[in-house]
Amino acid sequence: MLSTRVLRLLQIAPILASQVIYALPYHCRYGEPCWPAASIWQQFNASIDGQLVAVLPPAAPCHAPNYNDAACSTARSNWVNSFWRADQLGAYETPYWERGLNGTCFIGTPVDQPCDQGLVPVLAASANNADHVQKSVQFAKRHRLSVVVKNTGHDYLGRSTGAGSFMIWTHKLKGIEFSDAFTPSNAPRRYSAKPAVTVHAGEQWIDVYKAAHDKGVVVVGGAARSVGAAGGWALGGGHSPLGHKYGMGVDNIVQITLVTPDGKYRIANEYANKELFWGLRGGGGSAWGVILTVTYKTHPALNNVLAGLFLFNASTTEHAFNFTTTAFAALPSVVDKGFSGYLFLFGTSFGFAVLQPDSKADPNNTRDFTLANNDLAPLLNYSTTHPGSGEVAILWTKHTSYWDWFNNTIGDVSIGENTWIGGRLVTRDAFINRPDQLADLFRLGGSINVVAGGAVSKVDPDSVALNPAWRNGALASANVGYGAWPDSANATEILWRQQQTTALSERLGDIIGPGAGAYFNEADPNEPNWKEVFWGKSHYSRLLRLKRSIDPPNLFTCNRCVGSDL
Repeated sequence: MLSTRVLRLLQIAPILASQVIYALPYHCRYGEPCWPAASIWQQFNASIDGQLVAVLPPAAPCHAPNYNDAACSTARSNWVNSFWRADQLGAYETPYWERGLNGTCFIGTPVDQPCDQGLVPVLAASANNADHVQKSVQFAKRHRLSVVVKNTGHDYLGRSTGAGSFMIWTHKLKGIEFSDAFTPSNAPRRYSAKPAVTVHAGEQWIDVYKAAHDKGVVVVGGAARSVGAAGGWALGGGHSPLGHKYGMGVDNIVQITLVTPDGKYRIANEYANKELFWGLRGGGGSAWGVILTVTYKTHPALNNVLAGLFLFNASTTEHAFNFTTTAFAALPSVVDKGFSGYLFLFGTSFGFAVLQPDSKADPNNTRDFTLANNDLAPLLNYSTTHPGSGEVAILWTKHTSYWDWFNNTIGDVSIGENTWIGGRLVTRDAFINRPDQLADLFRLGGSINVVAGGAVSKVDPDSVALNPAWRNGALASANVGYGAWPDSANATEILWRQQQTTALSERLGDIIGPGAGAYFNEADPNEPNWKEVFWGKSHYSRLLRLKRSIDPPNLFTCNRCVGSDL
């Protein structure tokens, strides 16, 4: 049985269609003459057990004609709650991707102010199982629909949004299954089975990490609680606090199951659909079909995890610049000592949250941090060697498990804010030889994810589709931008911020030098040279051939995804 809102949408669609000039696009959108009739949608709804749902922007309950006092109160109180947003069909980490440049559905405006659909898809298949996903893909293909795939909506590039689109929502596909001896499908008899965990598409990292801890293992995952563990993070490469020790997320994937654009269920690994498996590992989400499960290697539990929070508050902007230059030049040596971390720059403040997941410090002495202080000596000693430059502080903590560190340290950032970032991968060469140029660029602020080097750099660059720049000297993924803007910002101001972010990204690329890449999941949504910057020339060419073979009609497309300009 279709809901009242779904029926109303389907009744309005023919009226909207009569107001547009007919043209048969491949990606048919709501309101166009090609949009399926209500009776067709009813048949489809019955085939997926009544899981067809009308999608509303998250602020819709605060505006007529959908006003609901209780729902509006819930939305306002949870506006920056990442888990609440992940549970809403029409909500995204960044509200800009709900509204776009000219949308009108704001959480803080009066009830009688307009609330349009914006970029939020109009209908969704809320899939409960693989059969629902298969039937949804087949339906979208049959009717040439504009289709998007969404789990949590954590996406800086807006790849799970689409005005007038049909959504396949995978958030309810739950399951975390451990194996002490996992063997990929079609593997030869001589294959040595390995410990692994199979994660279903709707799972989030907080739950996977807790389950791994309870099992007595660790898994390479993201540094965010509510990010999906088997979707865009994985397919985009997946940088991690554990990357220096165990490699990128894609280096730890042993099998993926998915529904491909032809509507078929497929298994991809080193022995089945090998080329597809190559492309899925770094080729980016939303281009290859709908992921059902990802199976990752697991690793022995970590029981001596060292974490530190370093802070430097400079007395002047010039001291801030000089310290940042010194810190950047020292960063490669810090990474070589087994540290990863997250670096933040705001005005004259410099913060660096560091992690050594397999510390050499005495686990029984919770107050002895001599080795760690020596490792960070260039940073810690700066104010002593430069009197009056600023104040230094560091707080060290030891943890008996990776889960204990994660659960007590990591949160979700920039949730419910209009965030727009760009960036580049920063190489060892740039940190050592051009730290002053990097420090000058970061006078405006920014963040640097120190998540590479070590095991990341030791993997064959061509073994997965990930940009080879990750293997060729990259130590970090830097994010730049002009900060979040308020809902009151007009289109001119928003466009200015977006354009300046692109300019900053390109300037950062110039400092790094030829071949500078970017992390696909944290990149400029308007990146002009996206094919080379996201994947490198050789990998993009191979990915494009794969895309044309697996998705000839280009059913799955998104912002700056492989083949999106075909």
